[in-house]
Amino acid sequence: MSRQDVNIRAFTGMNNLKQHGRFWADAEHGVAEPRILLNADVSVSGGLVERTGTEKVIDLPGAHSLWAGRSCMLCVADQTLYRILQGQAIAVSGLGGSEVPLSYEEVEGKVYLSNKYGTGVYDPATGNLEQWGIALPPGPMLLSGAGGLPAGIYHVTMTQTDGQEMSGNGPVAEIQLEEPGGIEIMNRPSGAVVWVTDANEGIFYAAGTIDRVVDLPTFEPLPSFMCSPPPPMDLICYAFGRMWGFHEDRLLYSEPFKPGWFKPTTNYIPIDGEGTIIAQVPTGLFIGTKKSTRFLGGTTPEEMVQSDAGAPSIPGTLSYANNLPELGDVLGTPEKGYVDVPVWRTTEGIVAGNASGRLFNLSKHKLQMGAPSRGASLYRTVGGVFQYITTAPASGGDQVTKQMFKSGTMDISSAGFADYATCEVRRGGKLI
Repeated sequence: MSRQDVNIRAFTGMNNLKQHGRFWADAEHGVAEPRILLNADVSVSGGLVERTGTEKVIDLPGAHSLWAGRSCMLCVADQTLYRILQGQAIAVSGLGGSEVPLSYEEVEGKVYLSNKYGTGVYDPATGNLEQWGIALPPGPMLLSGAGGLPAGIYHVTMTQTDGQEMSGNGPVAEIQLEEPGGIEIMNRPSGAVVWVTDANEGIFYAAGTIDRVVDLPTFEPLPSFMCSPPPPMDLICYAFGRMWGFHEDRLLYSEPFKPGWFKPTTNYIPIDGEGTIIAQVPTGLFIGTKKSTRFLGGTTPEEMVQSDAGAPSIPGTLSYANNLPELGDVLGTPEKGYVDVPVWRTTEGIVAGNASGRLFNLSKHKLQMGAPSRGASLYRTVGGVFQYITTAPASGGDQVTKQMFKSGTMDISSAGFADYATCEVRRGGKLI
């Protein structure tokens, strides 16, 4: 039998959609595409590099919801929030509810966190877990008294303060002055600001931190009217100066640049089913659910227009990546650097979202991955190579691939050749 050289010049990753026995991506140029690559990465030059594996640095049983931002690294275990610092897990505070994933967003040096059971704000500077937003004060208890207010019907409410921050208003009380006089507030909490309407009017103006209103010295309207702290939200995202989050079948959003001011009964966008992903691009938001993925085009709630983007999204798999050559020039001139491109998993594979509201499937023609109910992902750089790493409980997909990755070994019991082969292995032009 004549000799036939097999000259592998480069690898281009694995492809478990190929039929058994097909090896080349480009046989003419010696580019190989194995069906499975186990514990190996493809370098920039197309070579195979053995993965270094993992090392346990912290023993924290049941840890989940690992997150890292500019100021700190956090995770959860046994219903407790931990900060990861210098190789140690430091307990911060207990969390209510059960062991469900926690979502994080870093805004102006503080980390906002939420799940379906509760919310909070972690301050890395103090190490304390604080309330998200300020609790509303009680409704005012009113009496008429002496003063210079004209006769008429007045409405009174209060807000609470905490440093430079202010709450939404509490319940509104009404009082009628039959003749000119004043209004006494019998139950004003310490630090609470009183807001009063003009006679027979509906706009609230600041009266001050006082217990008796005898006139209205200012024309400062109440900016947080009908606002309140957010309810527990499954996922959160800070985009376009607002905090966004899933609550039941709604996508809630805060007031501009006020992450503690929400109006849950009015400021929301209905969603179709349980929310799984909120991904930001410069022109809008991708909203994933268990039924589909939609794109909300626009940067304010009033201008947003919904359109269908693709298949259902898998929660926990979102990461923002840079330098995605697979996208070519599709992101358009303003985004040639491909910075902070959202990448996540759908039921059809790994996708990247762009500013036009389209999803680009990065794995559709190479990987069969299944559709788990939840996963986890990260983006990193190793040896100059940018990597998006994702993992999830095995669910569907190619059974041979799944078994090999689960066991960590190649099953070659069914491999064979019809003829004998003699091979020379050369590296760098030298016979080894």
